[in-house]
Amino acid sequence: MLNLPNTARPPLRLIGPGGTDMDQPDPYPDFSIIIPARNMERFIAETLDSVCRQSAPSFEVICLDDGSTDSTREIIEGFVRRDARFSVRSGPAKGVSAARNLGLSLAQAPLVLFLDADDLLHPDALRLYSQALSSSGAVAALSGVQRISIQGDEMRGTDNRLLVPEQDQLAALLRKNFVVNGGALALRTDVARQVGGYDTSLTNGEDWEFWCRAALIGPFHVMEGPALLYYRQVASGANFKTRAPAFARRVASIEKVAANPAMQQRFGPKLRRLLRARQIDVFWSGVRNQYQYGRKPRALFEGVCGMFMYPDSVLRPKLIWRFMRSLDRRA
Repeated sequence: MLNLPNTARPPLRLIGPGGTDMDQPDPYPDFSIIIPARNMERFIAETLDSVCRQSAPSFEVICLDDGSTDSTREIIEGFVRRDARFSVRSGPAKGVSAARNLGLSLAQAPLVLFLDADDLLHPDALRLYSQALSSSGAVAALSGVQRISIQGDEMRGTDNRLLVPEQDQLAALLRKNFVVNGGALALRTDVARQVGGYDTSLTNGEDWEFWCRAALIGPFHVMEGPALLYYRQVASGANFKTRAPAFARRVASIEKVAANPAMQQRFGPKLRRLLRARQIDVFWSGVRNQYQYGRKPRALFEGVCGMFMYPDSVLRPKLIWRFMRSLDRRA
């Protein structure tokens, strides 16, 4: 089981008669944390606990219950009753992008973090994100990602920050999703709104497409130090369920980026080559996921087919090296 760093927990909130919170919400929080949740009763309490443990106490948590049929809503409401910084709204039940956009429309803080309902934050995450953005003109701050198993055990993996070059971050992001997960990227709220939030027409790759639009506005500040997001690897999670068909020649999120006039103006003919690399990476990431989630025969079949579909994969030694290393995520 994962042991989070032993950072002092902020003082408990005052509870009045009948279990109601005597404190009032902070009208000017530093951070808005947006958490969509649908049938996440197994993990949501642990996720919200990791937010409660933050060393920087000025935040609001906007939970979007997006049509849960289990006890997710009741668990969230328990936090709402105990802590005025938490709130819950009914999501539009139109997918995670629509829920995130609703949360973004409600956000009151200058900084925003999109956290998945089964992931965890390092106790100093908000403080370090805030420091990074206050000391730079970057549009967002990127932290490291520590993958964890369903049980919470740490897993092996390459530090995502090593994939970020000093120059031309957007080109690198078009080739490879180095952000990994929304909880590793704290954004300025006005930037998230300026780019229009998440594209609700996309069912996979919507986060990467959103981050690419944000990177058009300006660079990300790459943070040093510990990983601030503990990213749970769940076979039934949204990232796995919304994966495009393995042999799809067209990937909607990639086509969206390819059709973006600002991207075309920025990169010209080079854009096609960058997105070809992204499509290859998406395919082999899917093969890796099949292997990691115990579907080894399927992974082998897709891998063999992939050599014929993407023969130029063999010309990408860094891709091959990352793929082979990623097959073993054991702690």
